[in-house]
Order: sequence, then structure tokens, then C-alpha cells
Amino acid sequence: NGTMRADGWNRLPLIRMTNINLEPGEWELEDLIADTRDGIFFDMNKSWSIDDKRLNFQFGVECAWEIKNGKLGRMLKSPLYTGMTPEFWNSCDAICNRKHWKIWGVPNCGKGEPMQIARVAHGAAPSRFRKVKVGVSK
Repeated sequence: NGTMRADGWNRLPLIRMTNINLEPGEWELEDLIADTRDGIFFDMNKSWSIDDKRLNFQFGVECAWEIKNGKLGRMLKSPLYTGMTPEFWNSCDAICNRKHWKIWGVPNCGKGEPMQIARVAHGAAPSRFRKVKVGVSK
């Protein structure tokens, strides 16, 4: 998949996640939430898992809020989302504008033996994805 890197000349390249930047859209965050009848607003990924083919993934996040009738509601405990990469990206129907765009970094993607560290970043604004599989502790 073209994403192999090593953290030094004396190390074997390992398959790594790629840097992904999502181009800003036109939406204001408040309008995006108001336009969403039912959903979950996820914030701050804290754990992730994706297979070597970059097809199946799962992300756990720090916090999330329920969206009901276009309004943010209660905070949700231990939220996660999972899916298949092509279906996930094809389900994106709204992206917030440049004002909301920022770079999120992963300073410590470590793997291998001996351990190798890679730094990656992803730029994005809040976005809406339809029909995503989610899980939340009750």
C-alpha cells in the first residue's frame, strides 16, 4: 500500500498509517449539528486499530455527545466507531469549513522489534458520516 517506513537507516521498513488531510468543506459546525437529526459527535481519538490492508478499522475516542433533533445532548461513555475504509469514506456527506480545520498529530505510533517510532498527522474539520457502526457503554 506504499506506506512502509523505517525510523532509521539500520531498520527494516514497517507498514505505517499514512498522513491524511481532508479538504475543508462549506459547513459551519453549528449548522452541521442542527442538520443532523440523530447521531453521535465524536471528539479526540485515543485508540485505534487498523489491519495491514487498511480495510477494517476501529477507533475509540475520549468523549462523544449524542445528537438528537439537531442538538447536542448527553455525553457518552467509552464511545467507538468501526467500519470498512471504502464504505466509511464514501458515507461522508458534509465537512465543516476552513475555520474548523486543524491538524491532529499522533506523536507515538510505535511498532516492531526492536521498537520503531513514527510521527504522523491528519488534518480535518468536523465531518458527518452516515450509517457508521458505533458502540457506547451504557
